[in-house]
Amino acid sequence: MANWTHLSVKNAMTKISDEEIVLPVIQRRLVWSEDKMELLFDSLLKGNSFGSVICIEEEKDTKPLFAYRGFTRDGHAVASKEVDRLAKTQWFIIDGQQRLQSFYIGLAGELGGKRLYFDLFSDYADMEYDFRFAVKADDLPVINKERTSPDTISKCLWYPVDELFQRLNMAMKARQVAREIIKKEDLDDSVRIDAVETNVQDFFDAIFAD
Repeated sequence: MANWTHLSVKNAMTKISDEEIVLPVIQRRLVWSEDKMELLFDSLLKGNSFGSVICIEEEKDTKPLFAYRGFTRDGHAVASKEVDRLAKTQWFIIDGQQRLQSFYIGLAGELGGKRLYFDLFSDYADMEYDFRFAVKADDLPVINKERTSPDTISKCLWYPVDELFQRLNMAMKARQVAREIIKKEDLDDSVRIDAVETNVQDFFDAIFAD
């Protein structure tokens, strides 16, 4: 019988880090492109459904059905391991590896030496959240030519997603983290301040809510 558990993305990432969520040896390697990963984060903030994750629960002190491996932080293959008895209960992912792996890399790692960045001047009113992979923020566009409406900000403000995630995880207050960024960037324009506050709040709600 199937049992459904609701997890926030943040809680899922914690379980992945602690190897409570792992990948059975039968799972293929990471195949998603940067574009797909970027769109996944955009979909998450929009509130779009990206499907359920299916797993097999293997109980503590039992021999699992499969050898398993942890999730990768950098896109490189992780060696599998076989154990006779599990030290703790673990979830073996059957469907959903690419999505979980994308979240893990975006929030806690990198892909091919590139970090994921979030444009904090994204057009939140039209729910157009811009995420891009890059080695450094200076490699990303300074201007978003698609934002031509008077109500939008054409300039970009790229912020590392892993750093944003860590700050929010420590503070657990989106407004506090937004204010820190606003102060650091020396923003005094009300439109830009509102964009940062709203985008940070939307990110917080999407990642930390069940």
